[in-house]
Amino acid sequence: MYIHWDTQLPALASSYLRWKHSKEEIHSASLDGHFFHVTVIKTYERILNFAIPQLLDEPANVALLRHGFLGCSPVEPSVAVDLATLELYHRLRRHHPQLSIQTITKTLCDLHHFSIAFDAYLNILRHIRSRVSEALGHDAVKAHEKCPCCTYMLKDEVQLVPSILVTQDGNNSSKRIASVGSVDEREFTSTYFLSREDVDKFKDEVKHRQHTTHHETSDAGDNNEILSSCLKWKNSVPEQQKKALDIYEVTGMFTSACRHGFIIKACEMVRSGELAKYPLAIVDYILGNFGEDVGLGYDVGCTFGEIVHNSLLLQKKAEDLRLRICVNSFHGYAHNQLCQVQHHPLYLAGFGLEDLETMEQVFSSTNASARIIRYATRYHWKQALDMQFSQWDMDKYQELSKFLLNNYRQALNTINEYSPVVTKMTQSLGIDEDTIESWIAEEYQFLLNLKEEPEEKILACLYVQALNDPLLINVRAVGDLEEKLGIAETWTEANPDYISTMEYMCSHKFRRVLDNLQRLVVQRLFELLKANMAGTGYKLRMHIGKAIKTRSKAIQSALAEYNELALSMQPPAPHLEWNDIVNYGFISEFELLKLAYSQHPEILSKPWTVPGNREVATKFFKILRAREEIVHLNVEVCRLRTAISDGDARLRSCISRLRDSDLDLSAEIEEIRRDRLRVDAVHQSLVGFSGKRGRGIHVNLDMDLDLDLTPIAEAEEITRIHDEVNGTAEDDDITANDELNDTMVQFGDFLENVALHSD
Repeated sequence: MYIHWDTQLPALASSYLRWKHSKEEIHSASLDGHFFHVTVIKTYERILNFAIPQLLDEPANVALLRHGFLGCSPVEPSVAVDLATLELYHRLRRHHPQLSIQTITKTLCDLHHFSIAFDAYLNILRHIRSRVSEALGHDAVKAHEKCPCCTYMLKDEVQLVPSILVTQDGNNSSKRIASVGSVDEREFTSTYFLSREDVDKFKDEVKHRQHTTHHETSDAGDNNEILSSCLKWKNSVPEQQKKALDIYEVTGMFTSACRHGFIIKACEMVRSGELAKYPLAIVDYILGNFGEDVGLGYDVGCTFGEIVHNSLLLQKKAEDLRLRICVNSFHGYAHNQLCQVQHHPLYLAGFGLEDLETMEQVFSSTNASARIIRYATRYHWKQALDMQFSQWDMDKYQELSKFLLNNYRQALNTINEYSPVVTKMTQSLGIDEDTIESWIAEEYQFLLNLKEEPEEKILACLYVQALNDPLLINVRAVGDLEEKLGIAETWTEANPDYISTMEYMCSHKFRRVLDNLQRLVVQRLFELLKANMAGTGYKLRMHIGKAIKTRSKAIQSALAEYNELALSMQPPAPHLEWNDIVNYGFISEFELLKLAYSQHPEILSKPWTVPGNREVATKFFKILRAREEIVHLNVEVCRLRTAISDGDARLRSCISRLRDSDLDLSAEIEEIRRDRLRVDAVHQSLVGFSGKRGRGIHVNLDMDLDLDLTPIAEAEEITRIHDEVNGTAEDDDITANDELNDTMVQFGDFLENVALHSD
């Protein structure tokens, strides 16, 4: 059946364009034709025995499309669906992913037929998009160039390093049951997804290593225990500890996006958790398409950087193209302090104010469709996500100017608010900005040179414990420990070594209490993140809510235990309040507290350990990142303006060229242009903008474009676009959209009434 649809697709697309854009009246078939009858399904009615004129050798669905219908069978359809109904569901589905096809088809009382017709309708739209792309000179290779702010490079612009900021992460909500859809062997081709073959090229890069969520050994971790230790909080999310169940073929997806939110690539996670092959395959694609100086954020970027460094397939490419990997801003605060000073974007030059947590927003959106694709075929699973990604990218393009404006305001506010505070501190301490930057380098060297707890300290603690335990087995151990430690005379409570060891054991207990408090706080923060994520089900939210409530009580108890021990420390440790520890930025301070009251008391004399100094230093680095953010935004604003102008010129040129050869396709591109003009009209200038005014020149400017780049011509171009958007040329189309919006509102009311009557 699907082969018949594929062979008819070009003719169906042409017939659809003629129906959509031609104003000619529909005439009966010629004398050589005949009529056939179908049942027509519309949104609010069903028409029996509707007569359709058909020409000789004309496919039935081509004849149906002339009348605005699409059959539910490729050869001899007996049921046809109104195109307006199909488009209504198409728009509802793009904007409301939870609306499954079962819901709409049950409402229309014909499940099987509507599903087939909707698949055919989407294929027609995809075929038309491919014809439009071909006419514009685009192809699938340029699918990564969707974000103009990231990829529309201009001549003589400021060189950004990193040149582009991207992020990646895995999500296990979009599962698919293995036992369904085995009859449907179709493969959905999506520009968003990497093939399984491309992913499996990296399956042997890290042998037997799963994501640290599953607590397996990393090839990179054997010689880098400090980096590996910062991942101990990944198990704070209970759902990710569970191994993939055998009932799922697809256990989730691994996805990447640029800092503006545009999807770059995704891949299926097949019968596994976050294996290393998924991020490696994504990075390979990113390096191959974006080139030099890519900045990559990943919640386990510290260890993943070591994996890339040890990868036979990626090591040289990553080094030659100067790939920079960091941890995401929010997740980074759960890593140990050494990891943060190396990999947190706050301390990395060129990353601006970007938090690289974009994937949390993406997954918050895709989680909405998780419940309706779990039992889908592989074809429909990927089709649904492709449709959702496409709508997501359209939404992100509409919000680009808002993104740039908000980031500009944030950067300016950060500089204006924090600069007086930092200036006041540097003047009071008699230091300059270079000194503050040196604090990070000094802290890094101090943490890097830390040694493991000396063995003699461990043996001394065991010895004191054995002395205080009357059990026979510990009495016997005393002699063995005295021999190992070289103790000639048994320690007494007055012995200086005994006293120092007891103090050390007290500090050891203090560190354990801090470890427990830190663990509880991190778990609470991750649970709050999950509870506030859109698409989290009611039962899961209730479970997380109870866990947060329980965790809060546990944190209160751990906090009380800490404050009690803090008074006994020499010198006394700082007293902590609830508001101190629940701030995610305080998590890194736990590491310094543990070091200060262990074998490194000298840390307390360092200026970078003073809480007030650290707070001001954080503000100082935010100022540096804010200045970088403004540089980024100045470049991106100019790229966006240029892309808008060049894009409209290409569309107008293509429309003019096609008017004589393919009038229907020309009309389709004209409609695309009008839609784009409406969106581009909202991209306004920024208050406080300090970059280049006007447009630029693309590095690969198409010489066929007729562009006058003088200031007068540019002003006229802006006025022309503004007039077209606000003129009368598109009144008919706006009216049509209003009618469709009214239909969507009426249909929503209709569904609600159906639900009420069914109750």
